[in-house]
Amino acid sequence: RHWTQNRYALFRRLWQALYTKRKSMNNKYKVFILFVLFSSMGSAIACGNHALISTTKDNGKKIGLFISPEQIKKTPTWSPQNGEPPLSVSKAFTILKKWSKEYYARYDDVAIHEISLKKYHCLNISDHWFYSFELAPIIEGNQLRFSGNWAAVLFDGTVIGTKEY
Repeated sequence: RHWTQNRYALFRRLWQALYTKRKSMNNKYKVFILFVLFSSMGSAIACGNHALISTTKDNGKKIGLFISPEQIKKTPTWSPQNGEPPLSVSKAFTILKKWSKEYYARYDDVAIHEISLKKYHCLNISDHWFYSFELAPIIEGNQLRFSGNWAAVLFDGTVIGTKEY
């Protein structure tokens, strides 16, 4: 079964258990369980509308990495049990380095500090993954390690940078 179907099945069973006349569970625990269920489902329901990674800059503006459901649906599906990803990490790195020359044009270069392979979580979208990169622009030989320098490389080769919101 798909993970969202399992989540909904669990939700239905817990809802039924909570609202049958059981005296073993007090109301504050029922409210807590429902809160946890709804909050964990919210991130999947709001896919595309929230940043996958975000931070607040010194000026108070938020910056985040957003991947829309439309963008991720265009990518090949993949699961770890199916072997290597359709886009190798070395190919994703090469694509990102080419993109960073334009995106970070005012800097001399960009260093890669972290590469993560992440699953895209959204209702009705399964088995879509992407690479997430943490970057550090370089100027005059010095790496500038400040927050908000992320990019995603989708399995179709699309690069997505951060945006203010």
